[in-house]
Amino acid sequence: MDILMLTSELWPVFSGGLGIAIYELVKAFEKNHRDVRFRIVVPGLNWKGDLKSEVIETTDVGFSVYFYKGEPVLEWDSIKSIYDFNLALVQACEKKHFDLAHVNDWMTVPAGILLRERGIPFVFHVHSTEYDRTNNNPRPWVVEMERIGAQKADVVVANSYRTKQQLVSVYGIDAGKIEVVYNGINLTKFRGPMRKTIKKPGEDVVLFVGRLTVQKGLWHLLHAAKQVVEKKPKAKFVIVGSGGDLGHLIKTSIHLGIDNNVIFAGKLSDEELLAAYRMCDVFVMPSVNEPFGIVALEALASGKPVILSKSAGVCEVVEHCFKVDYWDTNLMASRILEVLHYKELKEAMGQNGHSEARKLSWKNSAKRMKEVYRGVIRA
Repeated sequence: MDILMLTSELWPVFSGGLGIAIYELVKAFEKNHRDVRFRIVVPGLNWKGDLKSEVIETTDVGFSVYFYKGEPVLEWDSIKSIYDFNLALVQACEKKHFDLAHVNDWMTVPAGILLRERGIPFVFHVHSTEYDRTNNNPRPWVVEMERIGAQKADVVVANSYRTKQQLVSVYGIDAGKIEVVYNGINLTKFRGPMRKTIKKPGEDVVLFVGRLTVQKGLWHLLHAAKQVVEKKPKAKFVIVGSGGDLGHLIKTSIHLGIDNNVIFAGKLSDEELLAAYRMCDVFVMPSVNEPFGIVALEALASGKPVILSKSAGVCEVVEHCFKVDYWDTNLMASRILEVLHYKELKEAMGQNGHSEARKLSWKNSAKRMKEVYRGVIRA
């Protein structure tokens, strides 16, 4: 079975969960389903990784966000740029054989449709929707691209039932056409000895990992942080990630009087991120909209207590955590304080969450996705 994978990013060159999900899924296929072969087409990322699959770069199209040195630079807000990119994707694989195309998010939908017109079936994998990414303030043309992609695809794959329901209710897609394949976690990344941390005695660390955008709910976390700091003045809130809301969030922390308790760490290397997970006392994901939330599984795999927004798709597959409404900053603060105050609770949540994460492997995700591929090819 030969699969053409079309994606806008691929770990270790990525901006969000999409790049991680595609990398880990392909890696799981390579290890457990060697009868499935992938050709992965990406933009000009100067990609260097350890996949055995063939990775083809559209060297004439790159990203400013990835500091690509060539021209032209791909602009996500330009319809023409998107279509030029998709044409480059198709041209890069024209002489390659494949049984179906696996299209990821709206950025590669035009290529999938073009291939479908040439008789190649395609799977449209929805990792997030425009409504999720923009906090219900979508670009109409992107929404329409997502809708057309879901309508034209042979099968739509959603990463949670939450995403599936949105595709049905908002986009009008037939529920029978949508398959749910959950993301997983690579536990091998989170094994090994604990390195010495820079935590000070008596200091509690609350960790957030994600893009600094309105979708991720950091405004609400900062307001909860104010209440936590009033009870625990030494508490530190470490914010890992980058994004357009950085300046606004810094101003908010100053306005709330907690700027000395909030550390904006920026985007970390893999080694630094693992150290951050291991250093923290509790992980919080306060997302306003979160189709899944791989970082929550990473925190669980690190043996840490986790507090999740009920708006996250990952809530469907984990139980040993606290779940709160993202807007309920009082309860969010209370849950953080409970974990920091009660050692037994912290340890129990960490141990049980880690056991739960062990069951959510990419091996299972690959097995489920293979069933989807087979169904499309046999149709």
